[in-house]
Amino acid sequence: MTADLSVRGTARPVALSHDRLASRYVVAGLMVAVLDLSFAATYWVVLRGAITFPRLLKGIAAGVLGRAALQDGASVAWLGLLVHCTVAFGWTALFLLMRARWPAFRRALSTQRGIVSIGVAYGASVWLVMDFIVIPLSGATPTPLSSSWFYICLVWHMIGVGPPMAIILRD
Repeated sequence: MTADLSVRGTARPVALSHDRLASRYVVAGLMVAVLDLSFAATYWVVLRGAITFPRLLKGIAAGVLGRAALQDGASVAWLGLLVHCTVAFGWTALFLLMRARWPAFRRALSTQRGIVSIGVAYGASVWLVMDFIVIPLSGATPTPLSSSWFYICLVWHMIGVGPPMAIILRD
């Protein structure tokens, strides 16, 4: 965060311009969307060979359209990509809202330790809310706690979702 010296010589944060904030929002949202989709594709398509990339995207769209979406064509895969990006940008917007409204959150983001702590906690929170609330509300099946995939996703979000967002949006 940039600082400005006040009359008394103490540093005070200078607010980001709207343009700079908007560009960081776009970068963070895209980064999280790409990283998260790349992670899922690497695991399910490349390492496990369980599904194709279009099938992965259709699975995301199925959260909105229902299981019949898995049988549809390329347009449904594109919809899945749009849904995935919308969710990533939604979580990014929530992060920015917390940063704007919660001074303790902003202060924590001013140190490296705080960036890591906030990033890890936020990433874990994203996964837990997605699996326990958002996915069930969409009609899709959440990942059971007994599944190793649940914990793989939890750790992934603590590394690849929250921290990049915290780094990009820290100041």
